[in-house]
Amino acid sequence: MPVVPVKAVHGVCADPRGSEQHSRRAWLMVAACAAMVAMGFGAIVNIAVFLMPLGMEFGWSRADLSLAYSIAGVATGVGGIVMGHFADRVPIRRVILCGGLVPGISFLLLSRLDSTFELYLYHAVLGLAGVGAIMAPLNSLAGLWLARNPGLAIGVVSAGGALGQGLMPFLARHLVLAYGWRPAYLLLGVLYLVVMAPLALWIRDAPRHGAAPAATASPSRPPGVSSSWLLAWLCVAVTFCCLCMATPIVHVAALGSDLGLDGQASAGLLAVMMVFGMAGRLGFGRLAERAGSLQAYIVASAGQTALAFMFPLMQSRPALYTLSALFGLVFSGAMTSFILCAREHSPGGRTGLSIGVVMSFGWLGMALGGWQGGLFYDLCGSYRPSFANASLGGVANLLVLGLLYQVTVRRPGMRAIGSACKA
Repeated sequence: MPVVPVKAVHGVCADPRGSEQHSRRAWLMVAACAAMVAMGFGAIVNIAVFLMPLGMEFGWSRADLSLAYSIAGVATGVGGIVMGHFADRVPIRRVILCGGLVPGISFLLLSRLDSTFELYLYHAVLGLAGVGAIMAPLNSLAGLWLARNPGLAIGVVSAGGALGQGLMPFLARHLVLAYGWRPAYLLLGVLYLVVMAPLALWIRDAPRHGAAPAATASPSRPPGVSSSWLLAWLCVAVTFCCLCMATPIVHVAALGSDLGLDGQASAGLLAVMMVFGMAGRLGFGRLAERAGSLQAYIVASAGQTALAFMFPLMQSRPALYTLSALFGLVFSGAMTSFILCAREHSPGGRTGLSIGVVMSFGWLGMALGGWQGGLFYDLCGSYRPSFANASLGGVANLLVLGLLYQVTVRRPGMRAIGSACKA
């Protein structure tokens, strides 16, 4: 009787007899990961909607309010490192259950806040134990469930993040306009608990066959270059990259209000940005599989660097909406691409930790970008310096990516050509 072969692909068991069933289940798991990431990203950027009502009620400056986003971002980065480490070693449900409970609880607490201390504390908890338990672990998990197409899997999960960044603030804006900011936070808290906790309990680890694969040189890691070196420089690039992308994300709604758009139209700028971000994440995920993760990252970074500078120059609703859509395409592509770069350069068995570390520097950049946008607005009375600083961060990111390209793509390619000519 013939024996049906069982082959391990990136640590995932691929049994031909159950491939169809496994594929269906894998896509369901990726969809669940995308849904949780959507709500996690939405929780972080909701502060963009609450900037105006909180500032009007308490008289807090935009720099003070933007600092809440920065604190949540840094806390998410730290939480992502810790949770990414555990995600490589324990059942995933133990990690992401925090992510299913803490965001909702944080929103319930925010509905009762009366001081900036409470604002910062609840956003710190939201990031550290809530969103930090979602981002890196679920991106890593999705890549394991679809091991043959990790770019597509991470693109889908990232697209979920884009949907959440647009949908959840848009919903929050309607709740604020209809009921006020305190009931809006309360209703969001209930919604998050009802949706996220069951999803966290349902998600499972990807099936594995044997031990985790040993660390090997990836196609983009030339011999003699350590993964730690590449990850370190990638962290530097991602910090500047996310500084560039955070300023439009956090401040585009307030910029729209300053330019005369009503509340719903201002919130719509962020919604359009994130809806187009879904397409950008999927598109750049596929581009990364074909052209290379680093090359896709460079293209996306160049686009967001050029577009970020243009936001304060737009003076009409159609121009702002068009620019928001284009920015959504490229900034989301940058996020998908740098996660794939982190995955490629991770040592064997430490994918979750590597993604968590790189994403933590991304959150640091997001924190700096969001905070500096509010700070320079308060200092200068205009968003032009804020968005110019964002573009300078994008230029720094491109310089570091140029170094990585020189080391990992250009020089190995030139050596290969030289060897072929000698042969």
